[in-house]
Amino acid sequence: MEIVKYKKTINYIQIIVFIGLVSVIFVLINQQSHKENTNKNKSIIINFDQVDLDRVDEMMNRFNEGKGDNLMIVSPTVEGSPIIHDVNSNGREIHWIVDNTRDAWSDQGKTEYVCKSIRMNERDNEFLDVELSKCNNFKEDEQLRLISFRKELL
Repeated sequence: MEIVKYKKTINYIQIIVFIGLVSVIFVLINQQSHKENTNKNKSIIINFDQVDLDRVDEMMNRFNEGKGDNLMIVSPTVEGSPIIHDVNSNGREIHWIVDNTRDAWSDQGKTEYVCKSIRMNERDNEFLDVELSKCNNFKEDEQLRLISFRKELL
């Protein structure tokens, strides 16, 4: 009788260990898959880290070489509501649309900037700014700061 009892206990332990191993394998596969998916779509800027800065820099270099590019930038706000930036370039002009309709504390709407120049500006020890200039309806030398990267996150 006791042998049967031990066999049942051993069977239960084997089943639990098997389920645990399958679960761990499943989690590891999903983590790897998530990393691959995150790295595949380099046209969405959301973390404002070194990878995102490099991608924005790549877009600026492509523009300066006369090549087109597209980015979507999801910029966080203090309250947590995102501001969405759609950036399209044909290598001659940059169309930068700022959509703050999801931000309850700003003007509800979209603003489009059409510009012929873009640069990265080191504002101070804390920030790198992406600035547009030569924009329609603005002075030619006016620099429009649309996004910033905190150096401590790079």
